[in-house]
Amino acid sequence: MSRLSPYDCAKEFATHTNRNLFITGKAGTGKTTFLRQLRNECKKQLAVVAPTGVAAVNAGGTTIHSFFQLPFTPFTPTPAGRNALISRMKMNSARRNVIRELEVLVIDEISMVRADVLDAIDTVLRHVRYRHSEPFGGVQMIFIGDLYQLSPVAKADEWHILSEHYEGIYFFHSRVIQDAPPVYVEFDKIYRQSDYDFIHVLNEVRNNTLSQEGYNLLQGRYNPSFTPNPDENYITLTTHNSSADLINYTELEKIPTESHLFNAVVKGEFPENAYPVERQLVLKEGAKVMFTRNDNETPRRYYNGKVGTITQIDNDVVTVYCPGDTEEITVDTSTWENIRYTTNPENQTVEEEVIGTFVQLPLQLAWAITIHKSQGLTFNYAIIDAGKAFSPGQVYVALSRCRSLEGIVLKSPINLFSIAVDKQVVDYSSMKPNGMQISAELKSAKEQFRTILVLQLFDFSPLHQMARNWYYDTKENESSFSEGTLRFVDNILQEITEMEQVTSKFRSQLTQIVRQTPFNSTFFTERLQASSPYFAGRIDMLLRILRETPASSDNRTNAQEYDESIVSIFNALALKKHLIVETVVDFSAEAYYQARSQFRKPKFNITSYSRDSKGEQLKSIHPELLTELVQLRNRISKEQNTPVYIIASTKALVQMANFLPETEKELLKIHGFGKKKVLLYGSSFLEIITDYMATFEIESQMIHFKEEKKQRKKK
Repeated sequence: MSRLSPYDCAKEFATHTNRNLFITGKAGTGKTTFLRQLRNECKKQLAVVAPTGVAAVNAGGTTIHSFFQLPFTPFTPTPAGRNALISRMKMNSARRNVIRELEVLVIDEISMVRADVLDAIDTVLRHVRYRHSEPFGGVQMIFIGDLYQLSPVAKADEWHILSEHYEGIYFFHSRVIQDAPPVYVEFDKIYRQSDYDFIHVLNEVRNNTLSQEGYNLLQGRYNPSFTPNPDENYITLTTHNSSADLINYTELEKIPTESHLFNAVVKGEFPENAYPVERQLVLKEGAKVMFTRNDNETPRRYYNGKVGTITQIDNDVVTVYCPGDTEEITVDTSTWENIRYTTNPENQTVEEEVIGTFVQLPLQLAWAITIHKSQGLTFNYAIIDAGKAFSPGQVYVALSRCRSLEGIVLKSPINLFSIAVDKQVVDYSSMKPNGMQISAELKSAKEQFRTILVLQLFDFSPLHQMARNWYYDTKENESSFSEGTLRFVDNILQEITEMEQVTSKFRSQLTQIVRQTPFNSTFFTERLQASSPYFAGRIDMLLRILRETPASSDNRTNAQEYDESIVSIFNALALKKHLIVETVVDFSAEAYYQARSQFRKPKFNITSYSRDSKGEQLKSIHPELLTELVQLRNRISKEQNTPVYIIASTKALVQMANFLPETEKELLKIHGFGKKKVLLYGSSFLEIITDYMATFEIESQMIHFKEEKKQRKKK
């Protein structure tokens, strides 16, 4: 069997194991292509984040700080720092659900992510997922980027704080990576350049090992007085925005044709720092422009970084000619999407939700662009002005944008300072494994992955932690809940505690089976099949009990937290039951993810909030009946979008549960129940009451009911 390429190895690790990955490679080796294919083909619950808004939009994801609600202040990896982060975290239930269901998190442009940010991500994932002992809370992490390109930024005052905890600023200096290093996979096939001499020079610049021969080759491209002909599609790469803007608008002013203003259409949430092109784009016929994204048509007419000249502007229609093309390109507007991740309410899968769009021509002026914005682009001809390079990797990024050495003109000379590479990056890169080691690790990881999935399926410890938190939150606010609520929650906690104890022993049995050599797959399957009815039955019983929640509260916040907790536990149990039943015949990673994609959440609607105008407490001699009446009242309230006390007050519900009216005439005696309410809702309440009386063989107590006499207010 032939050895897999690094690209295929990375794909196998991502889809058929749970190992964390660091995918790197020189510029033009296909890292962006890999990410695009992974997003389209991966069956796991996946999300993509990046350190900046533009990088996130380009990667089809969201920013790190937005996804995890992280502050922009430095994070210290200490107990106090972790507690402070968690206490400040304002994360709603929808975001928590996404994180709990997440199976793969991709961080693009990892070279720009600081060590403390990665430790903060680790802290949030462990906390929200209730998996405190596992790196990143058990989420598979895929880091993509080239450490020799743009590096993290820490101001002097920030590094003063961080230097007490970290040896360096890069992501691999984080505590979590030090404890659990990812598999290092380097893509080595270069698609952008084909000239051997140029590739060799790029490698020397990248590794800070520029030879005299390589230096002479680069210096041969040095021409500070070079001025391209208007017909030549050179683009200048500079280190600062101000320099690029000055060049672009100076050149634009030289063109005598009419200016045309194109305004982007921005809808929903789309922050300015994520705009992929100018919101107000000023263009002229004869202006040099660059395409800022790939064409969706086949065959592809343009790509991200292709340079051309505007030949015609007719109202909103722009035509561009690119040298070497046989036809001009009519440019239509493109739509960029700003997304956030949500969980599908039907099957609890992680999905992308578009929350904002940016519609504009995929063009920008192309006499100049910053090196930072050029990352990921490809040019045939470039003038590089990197004499003021201020961070390691900038010169390498600029040079590696170009297809050939002949297409480069250096406006400023290359010096040793401007191509300096951080020794920490070189040292980390030197630890990468060889192909044989990666192949061996892949084989081992695939064999272990099935075991990990099945043990995870029968692991009730995260559920147990959720139930514990639910219990203590309810106990803390017991006075605001109806009678019997805490007892109900405690019962659920005890059931889940017992389940965790049983599954813990079962996991030990499974672990012993898979460790046997040779592995007895038949016995393994038999044990799963024998245990499935028991565990599915226990879970089914728990689901039925959860549906009978007696909780009502006159405190909106406490009720909402209660509802979120019970629904989260209900859904997690329902998913476990589904997976156990559907995968028991022939457990495999493929069967697991197939079953996961087919899961549909059972209906479970609950509204514990039941405050009326007086805020009276819900207590009755028939608490079960009272619970049913409250649920009916709340359901009607939700359907009609009417406050609960308009439907029936707390006092009315308690009177119904205590005195058990059987007829509409008796119902008219209940507090606040007039003819209109009896007409609208009477039959629904009476049906529940009479069913309860028949079930428990009890009689109405309306004979003992004393109507309240209405007192006239004294003048």
